[in-house]
Amino acid sequence: MTGVINTTQAELEKNGFKVKTVSITHLSELQEDIDKFHRQGLLDKQLSDSYLRFQYGTPEDLPGATIIFIIAVPQPITRAQFTWQGTTYEADIPPTYIGKTDDTRVKDILTSVLKPAGYRLARARLPVKTLAVRSGLMQYGRNNITYVPGMGSFQRLVAFYSDCPTERDDWQELKVMKACETCFKCLENCPTQCISTDRFLIHAENCLTWLNESEGDFPDWVKPDWHNALIGCMHCQLICPVNKTQIKKVADGPIFSEKETGLLLQKIPSDKLAEVTRDKLVSISANDWYEVLARNLRVLIESRLFTPHVP
Repeated sequence: MTGVINTTQAELEKNGFKVKTVSITHLSELQEDIDKFHRQGLLDKQLSDSYLRFQYGTPEDLPGATIIFIIAVPQPITRAQFTWQGTTYEADIPPTYIGKTDDTRVKDILTSVLKPAGYRLARARLPVKTLAVRSGLMQYGRNNITYVPGMGSFQRLVAFYSDCPTERDDWQELKVMKACETCFKCLENCPTQCISTDRFLIHAENCLTWLNESEGDFPDWVKPDWHNALIGCMHCQLICPVNKTQIKKVADGPIFSEKETGLLLQKIPSDKLAEVTRDKLVSISANDWYEVLARNLRVLIESRLFTPHVP
């Protein structure tokens, strides 16, 4: 008889997803993978406090959890359009940022297989990139971004606990892509020089993605023409040879009128916007990072930046 893990995997793969499973017994090892960077002083405190708030214990809403499903969902660049003073600007949202629809799809598929078999689910709040590499689902790149065969870095990760039998445990050693051994394109193309050869972990506190996601003014040393996306950064992903077949996959995002763009630049509270505008923001998950939207959009417009160059 086909096990529930294999059945679940088959259903996810029919939808173009990839999945691995890891026993919950590895949670302490997963935590150690992150904690060692803290002990070595390689993690910026502000960045760590903002991003690395994980829950490594058995989930309260599923105390009988035995296994973790880690799923990669293919996700392209999404390109939104903003009209301002008679000019239309194309602004990109990198993969991983738009999550609600994909997360719901994953949960629905898992539920469709596991619930009839008598098993439950709970969302996992874990370092999903490290978990995915530990499972063999993907490998790290020199830029600390993770890559899935056939998807490159153009994907979103989702993890769920379940109390189903641990039929397969994919836990393994952390791996870096072999392609990175002789390739330095991401390092050479990073304007903030946050990627280096003297350590595995990037200097994330200098990464444009972190600066782009954080509130407040950009540091004086950040040049306006370095910006290339409405949120996050695509410099190292666009130049990466592993992404060669992925970079032209661009999904059409919402189109914001001149009136809507003006309101966004004024940073009008989102609950004061028209429902149609709010819906557009939700479609690109901009409601999650609305506090930085006006600043990021303004720098793209003032720098006369359009769609980033694709090599």
